[in-house]
Amino acid sequence: MINGIRLICVLALMWMLNSAQAYGQPETDSLLSILETTDVAEDRYSIWIRLSIIEESDAAKGLEYASNSHKIAVQLDDELKKACAHQLMGRWQAYLEKYDSSRYNLDKSIELFESLDLQKALAKSFSYLAFWYENQRQFDSSAVQYNNAIRISKAIDDLSGVALYNLYLGDLESNRGNNPAAINHLEIANNYFDKYSSIDSAWISLNSLAVAYDEIGLYAQALTYYLKAYGIVDQIDDQEGKLILANNLGTIYNELGKMDEAREYYARGLETVKISGNLQDEALLLNNLSILHIEEGDTLKALQSLRRAHSLQQSEKENCDLAYSCEGLGEIMTWQGAFDSANYYLSEALRWSDKCEMRGNQTSIYRNMALLAARQGRNSLAKKYLIRSLEIADKGNYSLEKKETAKELFKYYNRIRDFKNALKYQLLYSNLKDSLFDAESTERIARMTAEYDFKREIESLEYKKMADEMKLNEELRQKEANQNSILVVLVLTTLLAATLGRSYYLVQNHNKKLTALNEEKNTLMGVVAHDLRSPLNNIKGLMALVKMENADLSPEQSHYFHLVDDTMERMRDMIDRVLDVSVVEDMKVNLNLKKVDLGETMNFVAGNFELLASKKSINIHSNLTTKEHFIFADYNYLLQVIENLLSNAIKFSESGKNIFLSIFQEEGNETMIIRDEGPGISEEDQKRLFTKFQKLSAKPTDNEQSTGLGLSIVKKFIDAMDAEISCESELGKGTSFVVKFKTADEKEKELI
Repeated sequence: MINGIRLICVLALMWMLNSAQAYGQPETDSLLSILETTDVAEDRYSIWIRLSIIEESDAAKGLEYASNSHKIAVQLDDELKKACAHQLMGRWQAYLEKYDSSRYNLDKSIELFESLDLQKALAKSFSYLAFWYENQRQFDSSAVQYNNAIRISKAIDDLSGVALYNLYLGDLESNRGNNPAAINHLEIANNYFDKYSSIDSAWISLNSLAVAYDEIGLYAQALTYYLKAYGIVDQIDDQEGKLILANNLGTIYNELGKMDEAREYYARGLETVKISGNLQDEALLLNNLSILHIEEGDTLKALQSLRRAHSLQQSEKENCDLAYSCEGLGEIMTWQGAFDSANYYLSEALRWSDKCEMRGNQTSIYRNMALLAARQGRNSLAKKYLIRSLEIADKGNYSLEKKETAKELFKYYNRIRDFKNALKYQLLYSNLKDSLFDAESTERIARMTAEYDFKREIESLEYKKMADEMKLNEELRQKEANQNSILVVLVLTTLLAATLGRSYYLVQNHNKKLTALNEEKNTLMGVVAHDLRSPLNNIKGLMALVKMENADLSPEQSHYFHLVDDTMERMRDMIDRVLDVSVVEDMKVNLNLKKVDLGETMNFVAGNFELLASKKSINIHSNLTTKEHFIFADYNYLLQVIENLLSNAIKFSESGKNIFLSIFQEEGNETMIIRDEGPGISEEDQKRLFTKFQKLSAKPTDNEQSTGLGLSIVKKFIDAMDAEISCESELGKGTSFVVKFKTADEKEKELI
C-alpha cells in the first residue's frame, strides 16, 4: 500500500457552483416566513425553487422544495417552470440514490429545455445526468454527458460553464486513472477559476489539479497547487477545505519521505474532524496514517488505525473507500503470516476497486496480492499479479506505483535466478526513481516548503505585532482619558516605535536565518541526489556481470566482485561525508587531508569509466606516466572531482571522439587537465559555469541525464582543498578543465 488517499470535493462544488449564491439558514427562514403570507402561485413557485437551490446539506428537504414547485408549475401549465422543477427534482433524487425517478425527471428537463432552446439550462441538466451515471459507476456514459455539457457551453460562449464541466470531467478522469486527460480538463477549469471565480471556490479546482499531478508523480507541481489551495482555505477558515488539504498535504509529504511534515498535516486533519464529527473523513485520515505507521515500522499502530477505519467505512452503504482499509489490513495480515485473512481482505479490496474503477488503487492491490502469493510459494501467480500491476500503472501513468512494482519484479526475477530480467527491472526502477526525485525537483520542493513555513512564521509575527499595537493603543486611550497627559502619549509612542522596530528587526533577522538554513538544506539535498548516482550506476552495470548462478568464479568475475565491494564501501563513506557539504560552503569543514598521488588517482578513475566511454566509442588517452605527482587532498573529494569532470567529458562528446588526460608539474603546482572534443562552451555560459542548477546551451549527446549540479559541486570541493579550477573553451573546438593543486612539498613548506 504505497499511495495514500487523496480527497477531492466534487459534490460540494457541484452544489455550490451550480446554484445561485447561497445565503444559508437566515435566507431560508425568511423565505419560509414569506410563504406563510402569500397565496400568489407565481410567488410561491419562485420561493420553493429558490429554497431548493440554496439548500446546502439536506437532500430530502431540497427534493421536497423542488416537488412543491413542480406541483405549482403543473397548475400554472408553464413549460419553463416545469423544466426547472424537473431539473431540481432529478438532481436531489440522484443524490438520494432514487435513480429511476431521478432519470425520469432529468430526461423531462432535457426534453423541455431543448424545446424551449434554453442552452445554458440544458447544459446543466446534462451535467446532472452525468452525475447520475457517475453515482452508478457508469463512467463512460458519465463522460459522454459531461462532454455534452461542455459542447453546449462552448457553443453559447458560457465560460463559467465550460470551466465547471471541465472540472467535473477532470475529476472523473482522475478517479478512473486517466490522468493525462484529467490534467488537460483541470487546467482549463483552473485557468478560469483562478482568474474569475470567488476565492472560496478557487481552492477546489486547485486541489483537483494537485491530485492529478500527485497521482502521476509530478510532486513539485502538485505541491505548488496544494500549498496555494491550503493558503486559501486557511485564509477564509473553510473547515472542509482545511480537512481535505491537510489530508492531501500529509499524503504527498509522506510520499516524499518527509515524515514530520506528513504527521503535522494529518494531525491538523484529525483536529478538524473532531470539530466536524464526520466519521468517513476520520476513516480516510486513519487509512493514510496507517501508511505512515507502516513505513515507520509500527505495525501495531497501523493495525489499530486500519481496524478503526474499516469499522467506520463498513457503517456506510456501498462505500468504495473500503478498498483502502481492506488493502491495508491484507498487507499487514501477509506480514503476520495470516494468509487466509490476507487473501480475504485483498480480494475484498480488489472487488471494491474494480466496482468503483479505482485504477491507481488496483496497482498496489495487485502488488500486495503478488507479495502474498510469493510468501505462499506460488511464484507463477506472483509474477502474474506483478505484471498486471505494472500494466495498470503504465496505462494510468502512475509513476510512483510503477517504480514500486518494478522493484518487486526485480526481486522476483532475482529470486528465481533470471538475472537478465532482474537487471531489466532494476534499471527500470532506478530510472523511475531518478525521474521522480531528480535534484532540481527536490530543490524546488524544499524551497516551496521552506518558503511556505517562513510565510506562516512572518504572519505569526505580524499578528503578534498587531496585537502589541492594539494593546498599546488601548493603554494610550485609557491614559489619555484618565491623565490627559502629553508626556504619556510621547512615552507610549516611543514604546510603540521601539516595539515595531524590534518586530521588524526580528522578522528580518529570522528571514536571514531561514534563508541561510534553507540554502544549506538545498545544497545538501542537491549533492546527495547528484553525487550518489555515480557509484550507484557503477553498481548497476557490475551487477549484470556478477549476479549469475552459483559456480566457480573466474578471475575476471572475482575482480568484478571486488569492484562491487569497493564501490559499495565508497558509497557508504560518501553518505557519511556528504553531510559536511553545508559546512564546506563556509570553509569550516575539517577535511581529511593526506598525501595522495594525483596521477594514480586519475588512472583509477579513468579505468572505471572505460566501459562507459566504450559504449559511445570514445577513446580516453592519457600521458600519465609512472612518475609520482603527490598533493595534499581529501581522497574522496578528489575522486568526486575527477569523476564529475570525466563524466561530463563523456556525456557531452559525440561518438568516436577523444578525451585527453594529462598532468604536469610547474612552479610548485601539480596541474591536471581533462580535455574533450565536444561542442565547447560559449563565453556567456562560462560566466555561470559553476553555479547550481544551471542548464547550459550544450546538451548531452546520448540523452544522458544532467541536473546542472555537477560543476557547482566540483567548485566547492576544489575551493575546500585550497586548489584552483578554470575552464578553457571555444565553441566547436572542445573544452579543457584545468585544476591546479599545490605540490605536496610546497604544501609542507607552508605548514612549517
